[in-house]
Amino acid sequence: MSDPAARAAVLAAVITGAVALAAIVGTAVTTGLTLRHQRKADNKRRQHERHMRLLESGLRAAVDFLAAAGRTTRARQALDTANISLANAKSSSDQQTYEHFRVMYEEAKEQSIAAVADAENDYAAIRMLIPSVADQAHRYLDFCVQAVAHPDTTMVDRQRARQMVEETFRRAFGGDLPADWAFAEPTSESGRRWWKIPLIIVVALVLGGGAGWYLGRYGFALP
Repeated sequence: MSDPAARAAVLAAVITGAVALAAIVGTAVTTGLTLRHQRKADNKRRQHERHMRLLESGLRAAVDFLAAAGRTTRARQALDTANISLANAKSSSDQQTYEHFRVMYEEAKEQSIAAVADAENDYAAIRMLIPSVADQAHRYLDFCVQAVAHPDTTMVDRQRARQMVEETFRRAFGGDLPADWAFAEPTSESGRRWWKIPLIIVVALVLGGGAGWYLGRYGFALP
Protein backbone atom coordinates (compact mmCIF):
# COMPACT_ATOMS: atom_id res chain seq x y z
CA MET A 1 0.00 0.00 0.00
CA SER A 2 2.22 2.77 -1.37
CA ASP A 3 -0.47 5.40 -1.97
CA PRO A 4 -0.11 8.04 0.80
CA ALA A 5 -3.78 9.01 0.50
CA ALA A 6 -4.88 5.41 0.98
CA ARG A 7 -2.61 5.01 3.98
CA ALA A 8 -3.99 8.21 5.51
CA ALA A 9 -7.56 7.05 4.93
CA VAL A 10 -6.87 3.68 6.57
CA LEU A 11 -5.12 5.33 9.50
CA ALA A 12 -7.98 7.77 9.97
CA ALA A 13 -10.50 4.92 9.86
CA VAL A 14 -8.53 2.90 12.42
CA ILE A 15 -8.20 5.86 14.79
CA THR A 16 -11.88 6.72 14.41
CA GLY A 17 -12.83 3.13 15.18
CA ALA A 18 -10.54 3.10 18.20
CA VAL A 19 -12.06 6.32 19.54
CA ALA A 20 -15.57 4.97 18.98
CA LEU A 21 -14.65 1.72 20.74
CA ALA A 22 -13.15 3.66 23.63
CA ALA A 23 -16.32 5.73 23.92
CA ILE A 24 -18.48 2.59 23.95
CA VAL A 25 -16.29 0.86 26.51
CA GLY A 26 -16.10 4.01 28.64
CA THR A 27 -19.87 4.38 28.62
CA ALA A 28 -20.34 0.73 29.58
CA VAL A 29 -17.82 0.96 32.41
CA THR A 30 -19.32 4.24 33.65
CA THR A 31 -22.80 2.77 33.66
CA GLY A 32 -21.64 -0.36 35.50
CA LEU A 33 -19.77 1.59 38.16
CA THR A 34 -22.66 4.00 38.63
CA LEU A 35 -25.11 1.14 39.08
CA ARG A 36 -22.79 -0.56 41.57
CA HIS A 37 -22.45 2.63 43.58
CA GLN A 38 -26.21 3.12 43.49
CA ARG A 39 -26.74 -0.41 44.80
CA LYS A 40 -24.34 0.22 47.64
CA ALA A 41 -26.11 3.48 48.53
CA ASP A 42 -29.51 1.75 48.37
CA ASN A 43 -28.30 -1.08 50.62
CA LYS A 44 -26.98 1.40 53.16
CA ARG A 45 -30.23 3.35 53.05
CA ARG A 46 -32.27 0.19 53.58
CA GLN A 47 -30.06 -0.79 56.52
CA HIS A 48 -30.59 2.65 58.01
CA GLU A 49 -34.35 2.39 57.56
CA ARG A 50 -34.40 -1.02 59.26
CA HIS A 51 -32.29 0.38 62.05
CA MET A 52 -34.65 3.30 62.58
CA ARG A 53 -37.68 1.01 62.59
CA LEU A 54 -36.05 -1.12 65.29
CA LEU A 55 -35.15 2.00 67.24
CA GLU A 56 -38.73 3.26 67.00
CA SER A 57 -40.05 -0.12 68.11
CA GLY A 58 -37.69 -0.11 71.07
CA LEU A 59 -38.75 3.38 72.14
CA ARG A 60 -42.42 2.43 71.89
CA ALA A 61 -41.79 -0.75 73.89
CA ALA A 62 -39.98 1.22 76.59
CA VAL A 63 -42.82 3.74 76.94
CA ASP A 64 -45.45 0.99 76.97
CA PHE A 65 -43.57 -1.00 79.59
CA LEU A 66 -43.14 1.94 81.97
CA ALA A 67 -46.82 2.84 81.60
CA ALA A 68 -47.91 -0.76 82.17
CA ALA A 69 -45.67 -1.07 85.22
CA GLY A 70 -47.22 2.08 86.68
CA ARG A 71 -50.73 0.72 86.07
CA THR A 72 -49.70 -2.53 87.74
CA THR A 73 -48.58 -0.67 90.85
CA ARG A 74 -51.85 1.23 91.09
CA ALA A 75 -53.93 -1.89 90.40
CA ARG A 76 -52.13 -3.93 93.04
CA GLN A 77 -52.51 -1.15 95.60
CA ALA A 78 -56.20 -0.84 94.73
CA LEU A 79 -56.55 -4.58 95.26
CA ASP A 80 -54.83 -4.30 98.63
CA THR A 81 -57.19 -1.50 99.65
CA ALA A 82 -60.23 -3.49 98.49
CA ASN A 83 -59.02 -6.54 100.39
CA ILE A 84 -58.67 -4.54 103.62
CA SER A 85 -62.12 -3.02 103.13
CA LEU A 86 -63.62 -6.46 102.52
CA ALA A 87 -61.95 -7.86 105.64
CA ASN A 88 -63.40 -5.03 107.72
CA ALA A 89 -66.84 -5.54 106.17
CA LYS A 90 -66.89 -9.18 107.27
CA SER A 91 -67.33 -8.08 110.86
CA SER A 92 -70.35 -5.99 109.90
CA SER A 93 -73.83 -7.42 110.31
CA ASP A 94 -74.98 -5.54 107.23
CA GLN A 95 -74.96 -8.08 104.40
CA GLN A 96 -75.53 -5.38 101.80
CA THR A 97 -72.40 -3.53 102.89
CA TYR A 98 -70.40 -6.73 102.78
CA GLU A 99 -71.70 -7.56 99.30
CA HIS A 100 -70.76 -4.07 98.10
CA PHE A 101 -67.16 -4.46 99.23
CA ARG A 102 -67.00 -8.00 97.89
CA VAL A 103 -67.96 -6.76 94.43
CA MET A 104 -65.37 -3.99 94.68
CA TYR A 105 -62.77 -6.59 95.65
CA GLU A 106 -63.61 -8.83 92.71
CA GLU A 107 -63.40 -5.91 90.28
CA ALA A 108 -60.05 -4.82 91.73
CA LYS A 109 -58.78 -8.38 91.47
CA GLU A 110 -59.72 -8.62 87.79
CA GLN A 111 -58.12 -5.25 87.05
CA SER A 112 -54.98 -6.31 88.88
CA ILE A 113 -54.72 -9.56 86.91
CA ALA A 114 -55.19 -7.70 83.62
CA ALA A 115 -52.61 -5.05 84.55
CA VAL A 116 -50.00 -7.65 85.47
CA ALA A 117 -50.63 -9.56 82.23
CA ASP A 118 -50.21 -6.39 80.17
CA ALA A 119 -47.01 -5.50 81.99
CA GLU A 120 -45.59 -8.97 81.46
CA ASN A 121 -46.37 -8.78 77.74
CA ASP A 122 -44.63 -5.41 77.50
CA TYR A 123 -41.68 -6.83 79.43
CA ALA A 124 -41.42 -9.64 76.86
CA ALA A 125 -41.08 -6.97 74.15
CA ILE A 126 -38.35 -5.25 76.18
CA ARG A 127 -36.47 -8.52 76.59
CA MET A 128 -36.55 -9.10 72.84
CA LEU A 129 -35.86 -5.55 71.57
CA ILE A 130 -33.64 -4.14 74.35
CA PRO A 131 -32.04 -7.11 76.12
CA SER A 132 -29.54 -4.89 77.94
CA VAL A 133 -32.41 -3.50 80.04
CA ALA A 134 -34.17 -6.81 80.68
CA ASP A 135 -32.74 -7.57 84.13
CA GLN A 136 -33.42 -4.14 85.62
CA ALA A 137 -36.85 -3.99 83.99
CA HIS A 138 -37.75 -7.36 85.52
CA ARG A 139 -36.59 -6.19 88.94
CA TYR A 140 -38.71 -3.06 88.67
CA LEU A 141 -41.74 -5.06 87.54
CA ASP A 142 -41.35 -7.35 90.55
CA PHE A 143 -41.58 -4.33 92.87
CA CYS A 144 -44.71 -3.18 91.03
CA VAL A 145 -46.40 -6.58 91.35
CA GLN A 146 -45.55 -6.72 95.09
CA ALA A 147 -46.86 -3.20 95.76
CA VAL A 148 -49.32 -2.75 98.61
CA ALA A 149 -51.13 0.34 99.82
CA HIS A 150 -51.14 0.11 103.61
CA PRO A 151 -48.31 0.63 104.22
CA ASP A 152 -46.41 1.10 100.95
CA THR A 153 -43.22 -0.46 102.25
CA THR A 154 -41.55 -0.89 98.84
CA MET A 155 -42.18 2.63 97.53
CA VAL A 156 -38.58 3.82 97.89
CA ASP A 157 -37.09 0.69 96.33
CA ARG A 158 -39.69 0.76 93.57
CA GLN A 159 -38.99 4.37 92.67
CA ARG A 160 -35.25 3.76 92.73
CA ALA A 161 -35.69 0.72 90.46
CA ARG A 162 -37.75 2.80 88.01
CA GLN A 163 -35.07 5.50 87.89
CA MET A 164 -32.44 2.88 87.14
CA VAL A 165 -34.58 1.43 84.34
CA GLU A 166 -35.15 4.86 82.81
CA GLU A 167 -31.44 5.64 82.95
CA THR A 168 -30.57 2.32 81.31
CA PHE A 169 -33.10 3.06 78.57
CA ARG A 170 -31.44 6.42 77.93
CA ARG A 171 -28.00 4.84 77.70
CA ALA A 172 -29.26 2.11 75.38
CA PHE A 173 -30.90 4.53 72.98
CA GLY A 174 -28.29 7.26 73.31
CA GLY A 175 -25.47 5.00 72.11
CA ASP A 176 -27.54 3.16 69.56
CA LEU A 177 -26.75 5.36 66.53
CA PRO A 178 -23.29 6.88 65.94
CA ALA A 179 -23.33 10.68 66.05
CA ASP A 180 -21.29 10.93 62.83
CA TRP A 181 -23.41 8.42 60.90
CA ALA A 182 -24.27 9.56 57.36
CA PHE A 183 -25.12 8.17 53.97
CA ALA A 184 -22.17 7.36 51.73
CA GLU A 185 -21.14 10.42 49.74
CA PRO A 186 -20.74 9.80 46.01
CA THR A 187 -17.78 12.17 45.63
CA SER A 188 -15.04 9.91 46.92
CA GLU A 189 -16.45 6.90 45.10
CA SER A 190 -16.68 8.77 41.82
CA GLY A 191 -13.13 9.99 42.31
CA ARG A 192 -12.00 6.40 42.55
CA ARG A 193 -13.80 5.26 39.40
CA TRP A 194 -13.68 8.13 36.88
CA TRP A 195 -9.91 7.89 36.40
CA LYS A 196 -10.47 4.50 34.76
CA ILE A 197 -12.36 6.04 31.82
CA PRO A 198 -9.53 8.22 30.40
CA LEU A 199 -7.15 5.30 30.89
CA ILE A 200 -9.37 3.09 28.73
CA ILE A 201 -9.52 5.78 26.04
CA VAL A 202 -5.73 6.20 26.05
CA VAL A 203 -5.26 2.45 25.74
CA ALA A 204 -7.68 2.33 22.83
CA LEU A 205 -5.93 5.23 21.09
CA VAL A 206 -2.53 3.60 21.54
CA LEU A 207 -3.84 0.35 20.11
CA GLY A 208 -5.45 2.22 17.22
CA GLY A 209 -2.30 4.20 16.55
CA GLY A 210 -0.22 1.03 16.64
CA ALA A 211 -2.55 -0.61 14.17
CA GLY A 212 -2.33 2.42 11.90
CA TRP A 213 1.44 2.44 12.05
CA TYR A 214 1.53 -1.28 11.27
CA LEU A 215 -0.70 -0.86 8.26
CA GLY A 216 1.26 2.15 7.05
CA ARG A 217 4.56 0.36 7.50
CA TYR A 218 3.73 -3.05 6.05
CA GLY A 219 0.57 -2.32 4.12
CA PHE A 220 -2.07 -4.72 2.82
CA ALA A 221 -3.81 -5.30 -0.48
CA LEU A 222 -6.47 -2.74 -1.24
CA PRO A 223 -9.39 -3.74 -3.46
